[in-house]
Amino acid sequence: MWNSWSSQHDSRLEQKRICGLLNKLNVTNFDSVATRLIERLTNCRRRGVVETIEAFANSIVLRAVEDTQRSSLYAYLCRRVDRELEMEDRRWTRLNDGTRQSSHPSFASILVDACESRFTQALDERATHLFPLVEFIGDLLLDGVLPIADVQDLVHQLFTLAEQGQEGSAIALSRLYRRVAREQEGVYILEQLGASGSIERVLEEDIITPKARYLLMAVVDLFPPGTCRRL
Repeated sequence: MWNSWSSQHDSRLEQKRICGLLNKLNVTNFDSVATRLIERLTNCRRRGVVETIEAFANSIVLRAVEDTQRSSLYAYLCRRVDRELEMEDRRWTRLNDGTRQSSHPSFASILVDACESRFTQALDERATHLFPLVEFIGDLLLDGVLPIADVQDLVHQLFTLAEQGQEGSAIALSRLYRRVAREQEGVYILEQLGASGSIERVLEEDIITPKARYLLMAVVDLFPPGTCRRL
């Protein structure tokens, strides 16, 4: 039976159960735990309980920041969840003769909001979270979960701060770009982010620290010859 979008749902209890499953997640049991998580999140989607999916996204981002060894694993989980919830929305549309689409936000957009919130907090209060956060965002870009366009504003903020001489932002950019460049399609993603031109602008500033300059110059080597000018 297809559950109503407005069915009663104990979101706090469901969030506790989802948290318990995330606590068990590892490389060995990934498929079985991911399947159980997706089943629960799909049920939430059917009932329109967006707050539980939002809580899951926030928890994933925080776990990726605090447990860096599992960052890629969490990113792949997000990929699975995003794909399954998108399919759920398509099924719901078909049940309505294709005339109505789900009014609820996609998982990708919810995840973008969670990343942006954590990013702002890291810039303002918890700088130590910034580096693992941008690496997780890099993993999400590689897995195709986050649209490139939705990450451009965050990258632009880092470049603006780096141009003002903030070393931490330059280090974060270096971490992000090196993370993305691990895969063959990563260079394309970096080009879409406008990385080469932005790096050139930062390197033209005299106020950046030697460490920041060194790290960004190393990023230049990630691009095909002729993409960036040597400064």
